[in-house]
Amino acid sequence: MSKASPANRGEYIVASHDVLFGEVGATRCDACGGELSVGDEDEGFGLPGAGMYLWTRGDEVRVEKAPLCASCASAIGVTALARWEIEEEES
Repeated sequence: MSKASPANRGEYIVASHDVLFGEVGATRCDACGGELSVGDEDEGFGLPGAGMYLWTRGDEVRVEKAPLCASCASAIGVTALARWEIEEEES
């Protein structure tokens, strides 16, 4: 059985001003949800990446940057290159 979100059940979530001044949680990968490390450590190829969501509505264009861990950034990049290559071969 899946849980419905509070909005789907007609409930409201109330937050006080303490939420505004509380500590920021860890940044998480938008694809896998894994915690991204913060630091200047030289991890070789383990550097985190970022993706972008791009969508349009009429004449309006919106862009949102999404943080990605190193493995998800690599996987998404390689998949995009492979699909591009397939489309190039088809045309």
